[in-house]
Amino acid sequence: MRSFLTAAAVCLALGAVAHADDQYDIKVYPCPRAGGGVVVDGRLTEAAWERAPLVSGFTRYDKPELVEPQTSLRVMYDESNLYFGVVCDEPRMDKLTAVGHARDSAEVFHGEAIEIFVDPDHDQRTYYQFGINAAASIYDSRLTDPAWSANVRAATVLGDDAWSLEVAIPWADLGVAPENGAVFSFNVCRDRLLGPDKQWSNWSQTAANFHDPLRFAPAVLSPDAKRLGELEGEYRRGGRDGAILLCGPPSLTEAAYRGLGLRALAAADKLLDGMQETLAQEREAGARDEMAGRINSYRQELAGFATGIEGGKPLGADAWKQMTFRLAEMRIELDRLVWEARLSALISSI
Repeated sequence: MRSFLTAAAVCLALGAVAHADDQYDIKVYPCPRAGGGVVVDGRLTEAAWERAPLVSGFTRYDKPELVEPQTSLRVMYDESNLYFGVVCDEPRMDKLTAVGHARDSAEVFHGEAIEIFVDPDHDQRTYYQFGINAAASIYDSRLTDPAWSANVRAATVLGDDAWSLEVAIPWADLGVAPENGAVFSFNVCRDRLLGPDKQWSNWSQTAANFHDPLRFAPAVLSPDAKRLGELEGEYRRGGRDGAILLCGPPSLTEAAYRGLGLRALAAADKLLDGMQETLAQEREAGARDEMAGRINSYRQELAGFATGIEGGKPLGADAWKQMTFRLAEMRIELDRLVWEARLSALISSI
């Protein structure tokens, strides 16, 4: 009997949703199509770059603590290439000497450098790394194998208080063709060795090191608000539980957040309906009252979210972030409660 109950518990547990072991923000980047030709010269002066959301907020590679100096980036694409534009603030530019290295030399990482990671299929398994130093020397690899190479173009410009980088990565070398609404994921990381302490930072927070495709930032090619708001499953691939942070102008993100919120409410309602069905079969009065109380509490909280989502009043990025986080948290709690209730019902029926 004991072995049967253990097996039953395992089977039910396997039905529950697995979740990542962090609550880092899930940064989502709407990647626009470049409106004109792009000259890879490191200057980021083309008008097309203005269409790409400018983002910053780099943190330590191993914990979500903001670093100084900061780094900012933009991403865009055309039919041929995926483009990254990065600006590295640097108060010690007088100490920076750009040294060129042979292609795929690990020496690229022994000075000021940017590391770009791209997962073209957002499968969280196959990804490519591109390391470019302040002299525009290039290291590239498939996973960690530098035998793979792409026709990458890169250029840098060293200024008075910052250095900038422009990179073009051919889609053909990534093995995909760009399509509107498609999802890929990426991260941009910085190796800074100029200060008194070496510093490694990233835009999308990693857990222990840069080679962490589970925590790359999802990006959507040329999305409208509807598309951006219907992809929560992609954003949370791998069981990610954090708040969703949609980058871009409010005219795009407000409507997309509402779409995400409405879908999250529907998913939570479905789980509550499952709890309600379980409640109807519960014979023990104490357990029935406890479950009824929980269902009522969750429904009241969901009603509050529904009022905010359906009211039409702009809520702002911080409010939406907190809402997406709490709705995800609620679904995890509800999913767990439903499976616990099913397990309890199974055991009591034996």
